[in-house]
Amino acid sequence: MTIEMQKEKDFVSAIGEIAIDMPLARIVQLYEFALFLKSHPLPAEESIEEIIADEALWEKQFADTSDEQFSTLVASVEAEIDEEGTQPMFDEDGSFIEQR
Repeated sequence: MTIEMQKEKDFVSAIGEIAIDMPLARIVQLYEFALFLKSHPLPAEESIEEIIADEALWEKQFADTSDEQFSTLVASVEAEIDEEGTQPMFDEDGSFIEQR
């Protein structure tokens, strides 16, 4: 067994151990989130180094954004939500809604 395969096995086991101590409703949410992640994987060509570089770029962009620019963005998002231009991620029971 390769180191990568062992790491994967260890993570799957650790997730199971975490889930054991959760109430059923939270286990369902964990499962639904896992399904979401499975259907939206990272591109295979994106390495950890590329992810770190991308995060550094985002941090710089946030640092370079003024409070006024953030306020404008927040107002536009709130307007879109008020106009029902967005779709919810979860239903009233907290279950993940699959958007296609």
